[in-house]
Amino acid sequence: QMMDSALRLYGHPRLLAVAANINGQDFTPFTAGLWIKQPGQGAAVAWHQDGTTHWDSPDLDAGTHGFNFMSNLYDTNPVNSLWILPGTHACGRVDLASLPKDDGLDQLAGAVPLLCKAGDVAITNRQVVHGSLPNTSNELRASLNFGFHRRASVLGQQGWADKPYDPDHILQRSRVVQLAINARQEHYPHETPYRYQPLAAESAELMLT
Repeated sequence: QMMDSALRLYGHPRLLAVAANINGQDFTPFTAGLWIKQPGQGAAVAWHQDGTTHWDSPDLDAGTHGFNFMSNLYDTNPVNSLWILPGTHACGRVDLASLPKDDGLDQLAGAVPLLCKAGDVAITNRQVVHGSLPNTSNELRASLNFGFHRRASVLGQQGWADKPYDPDHILQRSRVVQLAINARQEHYPHETPYRYQPLAAESAELMLT
């Protein structure tokens, strides 16, 4: 709504192809937002896992709760970056209190920072244990985050919504993907746009009219 560049990035054909490869051609969008940690005052984020709906499902696997793209607007460093505990995305719901600390500190043993350059896009599984330290550095961290789910993981689920996601709601929500594709195509007319399968017929009909 506020950044044309963000909308065009959302419709990037290579990123959307990654989303389809991970979550299937009928992938559905998660929320998007700008994550900012101001230098010297960005607060810590406690260790946690994302996802609220499928932890007790017999069909839970390493990709059930989807993933996020993190498009870094600035370089990150070990102090201001996101930290993850590799492999925990495949462990189901983790007992965070039982995880070993590193030398008695609040840092989890084995955790690593996502060190990125400005312009890098990191992919984070929403089930991985992750968190961040207070940004005591003098460098700003800012990233544009947007994620995607399998359609099957969203259909019929309520999560934080007022009511369960039905097919019509998913269709309405998914139109933001095609909107971004169209916006990017207008800005980069010589680039081959991504073909988003759930709205392919609707998009073709609009072009004909």
